[in-house]
Amino acid sequence: MIELRRPVLLDPRQHDREHFDSGEPVFDEWLRRYARQNRRRDTAATWVIVDAKHVVVAYASVAMTRIHRSAAPVTLAKGAPNPVPAILLGRLAVDRRYANLGIGTALAAHVLATAAELNEKAACRAVVVTALNSRARTWWEHLGFRAFDPHDPEQLDLYLLTSEIQATLRHVR
Repeated sequence: MIELRRPVLLDPRQHDREHFDSGEPVFDEWLRRYARQNRRRDTAATWVIVDAKHVVVAYASVAMTRIHRSAAPVTLAKGAPNPVPAILLGRLAVDRRYANLGIGTALAAHVLATAAELNEKAACRAVVVTALNSRARTWWEHLGFRAFDPHDPEQLDLYLLTSEIQATLRHVR
Protein backbone atom coordinates (compact mmCIF):
# COMPACT_ATOMS: atom_id res chain seq x y z
CA MET A 1 0.00 0.00 0.00
CA ILE A 2 1.26 3.46 -0.93
CA GLU A 3 1.23 6.04 1.85
CA LEU A 4 1.35 9.62 0.59
CA ARG A 5 1.16 12.93 2.43
CA ARG A 6 -1.06 15.90 1.57
CA PRO A 7 0.55 18.64 -0.55
CA VAL A 8 2.92 20.89 1.38
CA LEU A 9 5.41 23.53 0.40
CA LEU A 10 8.83 22.12 -0.41
CA ASP A 11 11.20 22.02 2.52
CA PRO A 12 14.65 21.14 1.07
CA ARG A 13 15.88 20.09 4.53
CA GLN A 14 13.10 17.53 4.89
CA HIS A 15 12.07 16.44 1.41
CA ASP A 16 14.24 14.09 -0.65
CA ARG A 17 14.35 15.33 -4.25
CA GLU A 18 17.30 13.24 -5.43
CA HIS A 19 15.27 10.16 -6.37
CA PHE A 20 12.58 12.02 -8.32
CA ASP A 21 12.24 10.69 -11.88
CA SER A 22 9.39 12.02 -13.99
CA GLY A 23 10.91 10.77 -17.23
CA GLU A 24 11.48 14.40 -18.25
CA PRO A 25 15.06 15.34 -17.25
CA VAL A 26 14.36 19.08 -17.42
CA PHE A 27 11.59 18.72 -14.79
CA ASP A 28 13.74 16.50 -12.57
CA GLU A 29 16.70 18.86 -12.78
CA TRP A 30 14.52 21.88 -12.02
CA LEU A 31 13.21 20.26 -8.84
CA ARG A 32 16.69 19.31 -7.66
CA ARG A 33 18.57 22.46 -8.62
CA TYR A 34 16.18 25.39 -8.95
CA ALA A 35 13.06 24.91 -6.82
CA ARG A 36 14.86 26.02 -3.66
CA GLN A 37 16.49 29.01 -5.40
CA ASN A 38 13.14 30.14 -6.80
CA ARG A 39 11.54 30.04 -3.34
CA ARG A 40 14.48 31.87 -1.75
CA ARG A 41 14.23 34.59 -4.40
CA ASP A 42 10.42 34.75 -4.11
CA THR A 43 9.92 33.90 -7.78
CA ALA A 44 8.09 30.54 -7.42
CA ALA A 45 6.70 28.35 -4.66
CA THR A 46 6.89 24.59 -5.06
CA TRP A 47 4.21 22.30 -3.67
CA VAL A 48 5.15 18.65 -3.18
CA ILE A 49 3.47 15.37 -2.41
CA VAL A 50 5.83 13.02 -0.56
CA ASP A 51 5.72 9.41 0.57
CA ALA A 52 6.09 8.18 4.15
CA LYS A 53 9.89 8.55 3.88
CA HIS A 54 9.57 12.17 2.65
CA VAL A 55 10.64 11.30 -0.88
CA VAL A 56 9.02 13.65 -3.41
CA VAL A 57 6.61 11.79 -5.70
CA ALA A 58 5.03 14.86 -7.35
CA TYR A 59 5.54 18.60 -7.46
CA ALA A 60 4.02 21.75 -8.87
CA SER A 61 5.57 25.21 -9.04
CA VAL A 62 3.39 28.29 -8.74
CA ALA A 63 4.15 31.95 -9.39
CA MET A 64 2.41 35.19 -10.19
CA THR A 65 2.41 36.33 -13.80
CA ARG A 66 0.68 38.69 -16.17
CA ILE A 67 -0.57 38.49 -19.71
CA HIS A 68 -0.63 41.40 -22.11
CA ARG A 69 -4.25 41.94 -23.19
CA SER A 70 -3.27 41.89 -26.87
CA ALA A 71 -1.98 38.31 -26.42
CA ALA A 72 -4.96 37.11 -24.39
CA PRO A 73 -8.05 35.34 -25.75
CA VAL A 74 -11.22 37.47 -25.66
CA THR A 75 -12.69 35.59 -22.67
CA LEU A 76 -9.53 36.26 -20.69
CA ALA A 77 -9.07 39.89 -21.77
CA LYS A 78 -12.70 41.03 -21.57
CA GLY A 79 -13.12 43.50 -18.71
CA ALA A 80 -9.59 42.87 -17.42
CA PRO A 81 -6.85 45.45 -16.90
CA ASN A 82 -3.70 45.52 -19.00
CA PRO A 83 -1.72 43.47 -18.17
CA VAL A 84 -4.13 40.76 -17.04
CA PRO A 85 -3.15 39.38 -13.60
CA ALA A 86 -2.76 35.60 -13.49
CA ILE A 87 -1.18 32.71 -11.63
CA LEU A 88 1.37 30.60 -13.47
CA LEU A 89 1.36 26.90 -12.79
CA GLY A 90 4.89 26.69 -14.11
CA ARG A 91 5.61 22.99 -13.74
CA LEU A 92 3.73 19.92 -12.65
CA ALA A 93 5.41 16.54 -12.64
CA VAL A 94 4.83 13.12 -11.14
CA ASP A 95 7.51 10.51 -10.53
CA ARG A 96 6.88 7.83 -13.15
CA ARG A 97 6.81 5.13 -10.47
CA TYR A 98 3.57 6.80 -9.32
CA ALA A 99 2.12 7.62 -12.74
CA ASN A 100 -1.55 7.00 -13.56
CA LEU A 101 -2.65 6.95 -9.91
CA GLY A 102 -4.36 10.37 -10.01
CA ILE A 103 -1.58 12.09 -8.07
CA GLY A 104 -1.03 14.74 -10.75
CA THR A 105 -4.75 15.49 -10.86
CA ALA A 106 -4.88 15.73 -7.06
CA LEU A 107 -1.92 18.11 -7.02
CA ALA A 108 -3.42 20.22 -9.82
CA ALA A 109 -6.69 20.37 -7.83
CA HIS A 110 -4.74 21.53 -4.77
CA VAL A 111 -3.04 24.28 -6.76
CA LEU A 112 -6.37 25.36 -8.27
CA ALA A 113 -7.99 25.48 -4.82
CA THR A 114 -5.05 27.58 -3.63
CA ALA A 115 -5.49 29.88 -6.65
CA ALA A 116 -9.19 30.31 -5.85
CA GLU A 117 -8.31 31.20 -2.27
CA LEU A 118 -5.63 33.63 -3.41
CA ASN A 119 -8.07 35.19 -5.88
CA GLU A 120 -10.30 36.22 -2.99
CA LYS A 121 -7.41 38.06 -1.33
CA ALA A 122 -5.43 39.44 -4.27
CA ALA A 123 -7.57 39.11 -7.41
CA CYS A 124 -6.20 37.30 -10.42
CA ARG A 125 -8.12 36.55 -13.60
CA ALA A 126 -6.82 33.10 -14.51
CA VAL A 127 -4.44 30.25 -13.95
CA VAL A 128 -2.14 29.70 -16.92
CA VAL A 129 0.05 26.76 -17.92
CA THR A 130 2.25 25.81 -20.82
CA ALA A 131 1.71 22.14 -21.60
CA LEU A 132 4.82 20.08 -22.23
CA ASN A 133 3.37 18.50 -25.38
CA SER A 134 0.07 17.68 -27.10
CA ARG A 135 -0.61 14.76 -24.75
CA ALA A 136 -0.17 17.06 -21.77
CA ARG A 137 -2.39 19.67 -23.48
CA THR A 138 -5.18 17.08 -23.66
CA TRP A 139 -4.72 16.31 -19.96
CA TRP A 140 -4.97 20.01 -19.03
CA GLU A 141 -8.01 20.41 -21.27
CA HIS A 142 -9.66 17.54 -19.36
CA LEU A 143 -9.27 19.77 -16.28
CA GLY A 144 -11.09 22.62 -18.03
CA PHE A 145 -8.13 24.59 -19.37
CA ARG A 146 -8.48 26.12 -22.84
CA ALA A 147 -5.80 26.94 -25.38
CA PHE A 148 -5.01 30.60 -25.98
CA ASP A 149 -5.65 29.80 -29.65
CA PRO A 150 -7.99 26.79 -29.80
CA HIS A 151 -7.69 26.62 -33.60
CA ASP A 152 -3.95 25.97 -33.43
CA PRO A 153 -3.31 22.29 -32.63
CA GLU A 154 0.31 23.16 -31.78
CA GLN A 155 -0.75 25.73 -29.15
CA LEU A 156 0.51 24.70 -25.72
CA ASP A 157 -0.34 27.86 -23.74
CA LEU A 158 -3.56 27.27 -21.81
CA TYR A 159 -5.69 29.10 -19.27
CA LEU A 160 -8.52 28.53 -16.82
CA LEU A 161 -10.50 31.53 -15.57
CA THR A 162 -10.54 31.73 -11.78
CA SER A 163 -14.33 32.01 -12.01
CA GLU A 164 -14.31 28.47 -13.48
CA ILE A 165 -12.11 26.83 -10.83
CA GLN A 166 -14.95 25.62 -8.61
CA ALA A 167 -16.62 23.83 -11.53
CA THR A 168 -13.31 22.17 -12.38
CA LEU A 169 -12.79 21.08 -8.78
CA ARG A 170 -16.27 19.52 -8.68
CA HIS A 171 -15.46 17.66 -11.92
CA VAL A 172 -12.14 16.18 -10.74
CA ARG A 173 -13.12 15.20 -7.19
